[in-house]
Amino acid sequence: MIYDFIYLLLLLTGVVVLVENRLSRIIFFLSAQGFLLVFPVLQTHKEDWKHAISLIVMVVLFKGILTPWVLNWTANKSKMNESTAPRFGYLATLLFMVLGLVLAVKITEGVSVLSIPVHKIGLIYVILLVYVGILCFVVRRNWLALIAGFCVFENGIFVLTMVLDKGLPVGLEFGSFLDAILVIVSGGILQLSPHMHTKERKL
Repeated sequence: MIYDFIYLLLLLTGVVVLVENRLSRIIFFLSAQGFLLVFPVLQTHKEDWKHAISLIVMVVLFKGILTPWVLNWTANKSKMNESTAPRFGYLATLLFMVLGLVLAVKITEGVSVLSIPVHKIGLIYVILLVYVGILCFVVRRNWLALIAGFCVFENGIFVLTMVLDKGLPVGLEFGSFLDAILVIVSGGILQLSPHMHTKERKL
């Protein structure tokens, strides 16, 4: 039951990243989501504590600390506007979320035949988390919010992979964190691109 609540918190932090209008809060909740990923790792790697510890260290380092820090540093250095909003407004974004909920329920209709370590409601939360990350690409205009949405999408894929495969094979986690490295590099490149700063101020 506690893990279902954790999956709900993961989804809610993703929703905040989707609809929040202040960049500082987007970065804060993205960091919080990174730390919450520790719990799915513990749930799916109970029998391999050494592997679990290595995953937890990488989750905390890359997803909880480094990626949000780089995004915050980039936003401050580029002096971009603090305020941002969904492209189509909050009502349309809510309708997109309802559509995603219906889709997630349909996908999990046959979950009872799967041998996975989470309840059906937990799996719905995880699928919705992936959907929220995709939705960020549709409704967001600010490039930093778009990168945050990509992180939410990848976090959802990360959890979904662990849930469906009952953990990650040893060594595969390094590929899972390549996206975090790409976010860090892209943040640095975008911070050094003057035309991106000019475009952002015009929005």
